[in-house]
Amino acid sequence: MPIRISSKRAAAPVQQAVPFELPSPPPGQPQKPAGLSLCMIVKNEERFLEQCLRSVQGIVDEICIVDTGSTDRTIEIAKRFGARVEVREWRNDFAWARNEAIAMATRRWVFMLDADEELKPESVGALQLLKNAPAHTTGVWVRCYNKSDDYRGTGDMSHVLVRLFPNDERIRFRGMIHEFVTLDDSRDGLAAVMAPISIVHHGYLKDVVESRNKAQRNFEIVEAAARANPDDPYAWFNVGSTAFLMRNYDRAREALEKMRALNGGVLRGFIANGYSILAEVYSDKLGDAKKGEEVALGALQFSPRYANAHFQLGKALVAQGRLDDARAAFLEAIEDGKYTNQQFVVDDQVSIWKAHSEIGSTYVMQGDEASAIAWFRKGLINAPDVQPLMLNLARALERTGNFDEANEYFRDVFEKFRDDYGTIDYVNFLLRRREHDAALTVINEMHQVLADEAATQLLIAAAHISAGTDRDEDAFHYLSRAARRSPGNADVLNALEAYYQSRGDTQAIKELREQEASTPAKSNSDFLRRSYLANVSGNYEGGLALAQAGLADAPSHEHLHYNAALAASALGRSDTALEHLAHVLTVDAAVYIPARLLQAAIFQRQSRLDDATAAVERVLAIDGTNIEALKLKADLAEKRGDSHLAESALRALLATDRERGAVELAAYLLRCKRFEEAAKVAQDALG
Repeated sequence: MPIRISSKRAAAPVQQAVPFELPSPPPGQPQKPAGLSLCMIVKNEERFLEQCLRSVQGIVDEICIVDTGSTDRTIEIAKRFGARVEVREWRNDFAWARNEAIAMATRRWVFMLDADEELKPESVGALQLLKNAPAHTTGVWVRCYNKSDDYRGTGDMSHVLVRLFPNDERIRFRGMIHEFVTLDDSRDGLAAVMAPISIVHHGYLKDVVESRNKAQRNFEIVEAAARANPDDPYAWFNVGSTAFLMRNYDRAREALEKMRALNGGVLRGFIANGYSILAEVYSDKLGDAKKGEEVALGALQFSPRYANAHFQLGKALVAQGRLDDARAAFLEAIEDGKYTNQQFVVDDQVSIWKAHSEIGSTYVMQGDEASAIAWFRKGLINAPDVQPLMLNLARALERTGNFDEANEYFRDVFEKFRDDYGTIDYVNFLLRRREHDAALTVINEMHQVLADEAATQLLIAAAHISAGTDRDEDAFHYLSRAARRSPGNADVLNALEAYYQSRGDTQAIKELREQEASTPAKSNSDFLRRSYLANVSGNYEGGLALAQAGLADAPSHEHLHYNAALAASALGRSDTALEHLAHVLTVDAAVYIPARLLQAAIFQRQSRLDDATAAVERVLAIDGTNIEALKLKADLAEKRGDSHLAESALRALLATDRERGAVELAAYLLRCKRFEEAAKVAQDALG
């Protein structure tokens, strides 16, 4: 158990050696008792706290904890490790809380940890060296490795923080969030030296972030801090980086541009990282690769050997099609790995494998699969178990016809990670190889343990396999399981409805639709199906509302625009309908042809005959025998008094559809008082 002392008297001046090139204090500088005070702030940290305290057990001399309102076993766990715990009401101010914990400390050096962090074992020796070292006004940088599981096996991103510093009343934290240690509340932070001390942070694991609603909490605090300090570039960096994590890219751009403007050319630890995030916002999120290139180059002005900046520069160049230049930037990012320890914030994986993967992808774009495979293999030498890199290699091997080795990698990813990504990729590979039984074996094994979305995709695939081999009952059972996992999923419901229709089970279809109406629409397919069904049933207000709700998340979805236009047209809202039809641009006959026909019909109602004719001709350019287009062309020609063109269109209709063409042509001839010809057309059709 850590040793604690109660005396706060200053010890006599000491002459011990100073490690890590820390500056020696002035002669006669009073020193607090030697040792380390672990200082922490906590709230509901029972998941991680024991792991944290065990990592420093026997190393720190006292544990000082401020609890801001725990309702779980946090305080119990802390006291089991000998901690002194004081309770404070939370103020939305991390610096204040940390300073409250520091005020409890009695030893010479303060070591600050969060509950979801732990000391790396290889750092123990360096930390013990510091315990007896004399202290003055200089701290120690600690490298923090942030564990992430966005992709399996990808390792850590790291940054450095001053987490070790003298126990001095002049040294305190500053900032409501993303707080930092300062001397006399300086905006520039505490001077510090590098040391071989590192910690691991578990707080960015996906389930932890989601359970804490961490991003939203942080965003509210950083916004308040920026309002309070509108001329502080660090405050705007915090707003921008937090907005980026929340996928609010417009706000991220705005805040990081403020950071740029306020900071000017001042070299600060966070600036190069802020520029790199901004470069990613422009290139990857806002589609402005030229601006992304400019900002990435700006980051390199501050930190010429910064892997993140070279990586974002490469991605911006890829987006511009400048693949040779991009590869040069990625090669620089790999070389930057030699300088990782000089960076305040760096994605360690860029130099290890991410740049290799991007170089490989540039060769894929050029159709040079051999070079792509070589680079994917280079990345895997450095990081053998990185899931996305293994999948990139597997796909490239499959494209080159190396199916046996591709199968090995797809299977290895599946067996190693047994997650959504690996399972779906492996099943899809098996399906492409027509190994249906093997695919069904994997689906049957995995669908119960995967997330709903992935399980639903696999069960739909199993249903298609079964239907293709005349095992309709098996297909039905797979679809029923999929419906239980994703009750409102349109792909599942479409397949189930087709099954019921083939059996004439109208009651089952009715119940299916009633159940569907009771679940919220989530995907584009859901909104598409529901808006279609509403239109078919004559509920045009509902059809329009559903289509527009889907377009809120997918503003370029042409089928949703068509459904919205159809409903608006039926409601007499022609202008709204035409606005939606203007978004149907792709020459996909399934939506383009009905969209142009609807457009022509609306123009006809508005007596815009030339516009209507142009829309009809666009349809006939794709499908010269389209019945509705030929009929509409004839109607428009007749309205304009072009009898020759009207009759020509109707005779083309007759050649395409004898029965419909005869009715329309005979009616036209009667209107023209050409009775004998009308009778002959009708007689020929009947004959």
